Amino acid sequence: MSRRTRWTVAPLLLLAAGAALSIGAWTPWRSEPTTAAVAGSIHQVVVATGRVEPLTEIVLANKVPGRIKQVAVEEGDTITEGQALVLFDDAELAAQVAMAEASVRTAEAGVGLAERALETAEARWTEVKSGARPQEIERARADVQQAERRASLAGRERERFRRLVDEGHVARSQFDAADTEAEVAMTRARSAREALDLVLAGPKPETVQAAWAGVRQAQAELGRAESQVALARAALEHARAVLANMVVRSTVTGRVTKRMVEPGEAVNIGMPLLVLADVAQTRVRAEVDETDVGKLAVGQTVEITADAYPGRVFPGRVADIGQAVGKRKVRPDDPARIQDMKVLETKIDVLEGAQDLKLGMTVDVRIVVAHKDAVLLVPRILVPDGAVEATLRVAGARGIESRHVRLGARDDVHVEVLSGLTAGEPVVLGGRGRRR
Repeated sequence: MSRRTRWTVAPLLLLAAGAALSIGAWTPWRSEPTTAAVAGSIHQVVVATGRVEPLTEIVLANKVPGRIKQVAVEEGDTITEGQALVLFDDAELAAQVAMAEASVRTAEAGVGLAERALETAEARWTEVKSGARPQEIERARADVQQAERRASLAGRERERFRRLVDEGHVARSQFDAADTEAEVAMTRARSAREALDLVLAGPKPETVQAAWAGVRQAQAELGRAESQVALARAALEHARAVLANMVVRSTVTGRVTKRMVEPGEAVNIGMPLLVLADVAQTRVRAEVDETDVGKLAVGQTVEITADAYPGRVFPGRVADIGQAVGKRKVRPDDPARIQDMKVLETKIDVLEGAQDLKLGMTVDVRIVVAHKDAVLLVPRILVPDGAVEATLRVAGARGIESRHVRLGARDDVHVEVLSGLTAGEPVVLGGRGRRR
């Protein structure tokens, strides 16, 4: 019997088997030893050694290089999600954040100036393209009428002085002055008419184009100013994010299981700082010998014991079965167990009392891989390994006959018979059943 498994059979099974052998000695085929198919129990366990570990374990690392200013926790401390655990020296980064904030304010002021410049350019363009207002046209016409009246008066005055000069009543100089005044008045009248013509003709196309070009330039300046604000804000957010990373916070609620740094140390990006464990639920990572792997299944009942709690059994359940065998990591207490045998890691959920099992504690596990009560049993040696159907030799009143049976659960000694036999029927021990 394997040291890794244990089995029990109900006392009724042993008594019935002995009785059957005794009866067999008086039958005509007493030269063929027999055993009776009897009711009993199958109970098979796989024994393994494991270690208590958290359901979730996290290695906390830093995102930026720096020098550690403070480690706020010790190994074994209880922590909550979001709690500050490690603080880095952040004086230089705080100054960079202040500079980035100043850059944002400067860039925002530039946007304000650009917006006002754009408003001015748009107002100028609107004024130019809309032409003169009716009031301006009326004023220009009034200026023309006034200038023409003055020119007419100045022309009549010049003619009067011309007659007076010819008659010798006034000096030539007085005529010259009246002549000059008349020329000036006529020039002003022409200028007023030209101004009126310009007002009526509207703005020049090139003037409108120049005003629109001023608007486009102001819009471009505003876009550049807004881009500067966006860049400055992005730089500020980056500086703040880097500054925030100078405080390393917990991502779980649990316990500190390992502290790997001290204040004053300079660390690079990604260097492990602390190991955190989520202790809301614990598991046992058991190492099952590779020879027992075929007996495992998710959901099987597990009995967990620890030397720290004599006589106490912690109920468990197989939660996950590994995909590859490897070397043993937990050294078993039993020196008889093969140390270099390959094992398969099997994760077991602790269903009750997990809070009493300390992380890292070594425990023994008994995985119940088969258990049935009140089933029909025959010795396992009568059927091939792994067979689900077989042919047995059954002794009856007419002699020995071959009987087809269906098989179920088994342990190291017995196998369950699902159909083909009834309790008490003698089965010939000689020869091995044939697989079907």
